[in-house]
Amino acid sequence: MVYIITMNELHLTKKDFKLEWFSGTGAGGQHRNKHQNCCRITHIKSGMMETGQNSRERSVNQREAFTKLAHKVINYYASDADREISDERIRSYHEPRNIVTDHASGLTQEYKLVVTDGNMEDMIEARRKEMAEILLEETLKQEE
Repeated sequence: MVYIITMNELHLTKKDFKLEWFSGTGAGGQHRNKHQNCCRITHIKSGMMETGQNSRERSVNQREAFTKLAHKVINYYASDADREISDERIRSYHEPRNIVTDHASGLTQEYKLVVTDGNMEDMIEARRKEMAEILLEETLKQEE
C-alpha cells in the first residue's frame, strides 16, 4: 500500500513512518493472542503513534491506524493560527457552581440551561461573533 498525504507545504510518504506488528490482547481467544494482526504506526519526525487492532485482518488494522495517525499529523503541521485555536480551552463546565463558561467570548451561563436542556445557541452565537471580530482584525492588519 502506498500512502501519500499532501497539504500546501506537507508531503509525507511511507518512509516517514515506522510500521510495527504485534499480537492483540484481551478477548478473542487463541487467534487474537497467537497472530500478529495488530498494527502500530509511528510518525518518525513528530513521534506520534497510533494503533489499529479492532479487526482480525492486517490490512484493515493498518488502514485504521494510518487513518487515525494521518489526522494527527495533519493537525500537527497545521498553521500556527489553527494550532492556537485548537489548543486553547474552549469551555469550562463546572456543575457544583452551576455554571458553564465560554472562554473565547467570556459568556457564562447556567449549567442546567446549557448541559441538561441542550441550549447551546447563545454560546455558539457568542463564539461566532468573537471569531468574526478576530477575522476582521486580521484583515485590517493585512491591509496596512
